[in-house]
Amino acid sequence: MPASQGRVHVRVVVLGAGFGGLTFCQTFRFPGAEVTVVDRCNYHLFTPLLYQVATAGLSAPEIAQPIRSILSRHQHVTVLMDEAWRVDLVAMGLCLLHLQTRRPSHRLTHL
Repeated sequence: MPASQGRVHVRVVVLGAGFGGLTFCQTFRFPGAEVTVVDRCNYHLFTPLLYQVATAGLSAPEIAQPIRSILSRHQHVTVLMDEAWRVDLVAMGLCLLHLQTRRPSHRLTHL
């Protein structure tokens, strides 16, 4: 969004799609903001019920759900299956492990 319109373009990166990351993505409201979720897995595992799967009380698909389907109603959210390698404070960017670049792959407006 152009700065001439008086709006600030905000980019937020959420590291991990656990309970905190998902709750943030579902409740964050900022017009024009881009939210990127970076997680090693493409699913959210509800670990409090893991013992139910171990004792055959539930099947694995009942306690695991794809992150993209959980956040599908939120158009401002993008999900990446990757790991954070490092945060570049000078360039205000995030380097991801699987892209194997030395330069930040995601520019940030706030850390």
